[in-house]
Amino acid sequence: MATFSAADLSSKPRHMGGHGNAVVVYGSVTPAAGTSGDVYRPVIIPAGVDVTDVDIVSDDLDSSGTPAIACKVGYSPLNPEDGPMADDDYFAPAGTTLLRNAGRTSLVFQPVRFEKPVYLIITLTASSATFASGKVTAIVKGDGVGIR
Repeated sequence: MATFSAADLSSKPRHMGGHGNAVVVYGSVTPAAGTSGDVYRPVIIPAGVDVTDVDIVSDDLDSSGTPAIACKVGYSPLNPEDGPMADDDYFAPAGTTLLRNAGRTSLVFQPVRFEKPVYLIITLTASSATFASGKVTAIVKGDGVGIR
């Protein structure tokens, strides 16, 4: 029987404070339109965080009987000169339909560390059939490991 250990199992930083090192940031945006190419920026992910979880809580932004709105979810730097390079579909690929119905969606991705602050961005890849104004909230959770 074999044992497989993570490469950083013994070297990963431990808790940073009396309450651990969990980081939770969240923010909301209330868009006025739902057109392909629109970008929603609900929250800034601070530098020094290993992001492990992203949930999107959304109202129904497409009230059509056959909703068409679709998106991708990624990140972009606050200051492009500082980096990192933007990746507009890191957290969810183009065509994701999470804005079609009200609810909460947990995104599936490999954890990622940010050495510089970034915007979490939701980019529409298909316009809404019948746009309905509502709130979109991003909840980002991770491990506060600090900046190198």
